[in-house]
Amino acid sequence: MVSLRKPIALAALPAAALFLMALDLPENPPVPEQRPEASTAQPGSAAAPEKADAATETEDAAKAEGAEAGKPAEEAPKPDAAAEGEDADKSSADEEAIEKVEEDLPDDPPVPEERADNPPTPPPADPKPAKEDAEAFNRCTAELMKLGTAFKVLDTIDGPGICGIDRPLEVTMVIKGVELSPAGTMRCETALALANWAKDYVNPTAKVALSKDAELKRINQASTYICRSRNNVEGAKVSEHAKGNAIDIASLTFSDGTVVDMEPRMTDGTATGAFQRTVSAAACLYFKTVLAPGSDATHQDHMHLDVIDRKGGYRYCR
Repeated sequence: MVSLRKPIALAALPAAALFLMALDLPENPPVPEQRPEASTAQPGSAAAPEKADAATETEDAAKAEGAEAGKPAEEAPKPDAAAEGEDADKSSADEEAIEKVEEDLPDDPPVPEERADNPPTPPPADPKPAKEDAEAFNRCTAELMKLGTAFKVLDTIDGPGICGIDRPLEVTMVIKGVELSPAGTMRCETALALANWAKDYVNPTAKVALSKDAELKRINQASTYICRSRNNVEGAKVSEHAKGNAIDIASLTFSDGTVVDMEPRMTDGTATGAFQRTVSAAACLYFKTVLAPGSDATHQDHMHLDVIDRKGGYRYCR
């Protein structure tokens, strides 16, 4: 009888070896992490860095050693719950303090007042009337005499503050045959602008619009030199009347008895309306400011004319 013990014993050896190996394995062996597949991105690009981060390599090596030893990789230590509670309380307290400060701030912080040792700069003192250039004044008076203007030179008017005229004229006749009623006090430049306007435009326009025999006989003025603010408003800038630069015209009288009162005529379709609008526009060729009747609330019954100097020779005509 052939003995079967030896073959059975040989067959049992592999099973025993497997059993012993199973005894050495841990109950829950670590599962190795999957490494990312090699990227096809070019070196240096954001998608595939040229070198792996050193910290990542160290962490992977530690996990591999743990797997070889049959031990699970150590997990990162969890933060202390008490420390978390302290940080949360501190953050909450800081937020409450910030909200309290913001509530106490005013919507519009006050502007600091001027210190006593640093007072605001006082306004400059009002200058005295500007001196007339002697040569220009002589040329101006010579032109007036050619036009037949009747005038006399007065003493310097040194009014309060900026008011006054260095070499004022009292005009009684604008040009030959045209009276100024009543006589007006003004600078020579103002008188010359008035005379040229009357000669070049008022008289010729009247012959076309009013009558071929119409001749200007009188300019009825409402104001020449007077020391006051603009439009008599307290605190406003000084008026050009206070410097002898202005004249207000109330009406024009002609030889045929026609009187053209200065009143709003912007929509007046008559020849008189056309005449007034024409001479008003023409006045801007001689004066720097022209305010026709109706141009604003304070100019309803007269025409304001002045020779104020503006930058670049700018003129304001309405």
